[in-house]
Amino acid sequence: MRFLPTMGRSPIGLDIGSRLLKAVQLDCVRGRRVVKASASIMRSQPDVPFNHDEVKRLSRVLSQQGFVGRKFVLAAPSEQMMSAVLDMPPRDSGAPYQVIARQEFARLQNQEPGQFEVSYWDIPQPTRSSSEQVMAVGCAHADTDPLLDVFVDCGFDVSAMDSGLCAAVRACGEQLESTQNISAVLDLGWGSARLGLVHDSVVVFDRTLSSSGMGRLHGRICEALAIEPAEADCLIQRIGFAATDADHGRADGRTHAVASQIRSIFTSYLKEISKELEASFEYTSHQYPGAKPHRLILIGGGGAVPGVAGQLDTMVVPEVMPADTSDLETWGDWSGASGEPAMMATALGLASYYDQR
Repeated sequence: MRFLPTMGRSPIGLDIGSRLLKAVQLDCVRGRRVVKASASIMRSQPDVPFNHDEVKRLSRVLSQQGFVGRKFVLAAPSEQMMSAVLDMPPRDSGAPYQVIARQEFARLQNQEPGQFEVSYWDIPQPTRSSSEQVMAVGCAHADTDPLLDVFVDCGFDVSAMDSGLCAAVRACGEQLESTQNISAVLDLGWGSARLGLVHDSVVVFDRTLSSSGMGRLHGRICEALAIEPAEADCLIQRIGFAATDADHGRADGRTHAVASQIRSIFTSYLKEISKELEASFEYTSHQYPGAKPHRLILIGGGGAVPGVAGQLDTMVVPEVMPADTSDLETWGDWSGASGEPAMMATALGLASYYDQR
């Protein structure tokens, strides 16, 4: 049983990326949840497992930026997350659902049932299925225990670990809407891109898109232009797809010279992703024939690049837009967060983990 906080500060929602740490904490003001503190912090040791030194550094930075308490809700490591749709017996059959779900999930993942944690939820029954189905996600203890241990060793309390994708869907709930069509959240992270499809307000499809992380795009740009990673970062954020011809006229010579090359590489990258999206939407439309692609919400580092949502919108059927959490009142500001709210959507959803239960 969980005793749910009904007011006051939330746990700190922490999204640990390959290069960035994103943290959000909420408070309750006049009966409404507001963002009390937020931060986006460059990791001191990118692309390596999170360790004790980084936790201690994180603690100092969060304290300086107004975070309170030692409770965290973490996103499970995205690239190690497993997912599957499970065929289950009827709910009223009296069958031991938790046991069956764990065993079936283990079988599909070629794992032993005791080697991972799994969570599942009911999904709308597909038209062509005669059995009840649940969506299940899990992560191996070997992938989560080392992360939990470093927080515990440093005196922190990890009160929950959640799917980052589910957290992002929670944060983007107002944009996804409760329709009978198919909506989606696409997380364009550094190490990988992850897609979640939502039907009737629940995630019915969860997939990591192979070789589609922003790091791959970044590497292509560095190689094509023979530039250092830091310069590639600046150029990607400065150019994107949003600049107009007038903006080009005001840009420095270097930016103007490489703009077309960067956009060409970016367009190729988005075309690859659009093919993956089309296949995923086609699969879900086959499961739910009456449901059509409706809207796609873009989050993560890729979602924060100027104009990317508009460019992807020209390549796929559903309407594409960046994350927008303007329905959530902000108390203070987002000054510690770069690229919000697309960058901060997962951390925001983690911070509201207990509010939706």
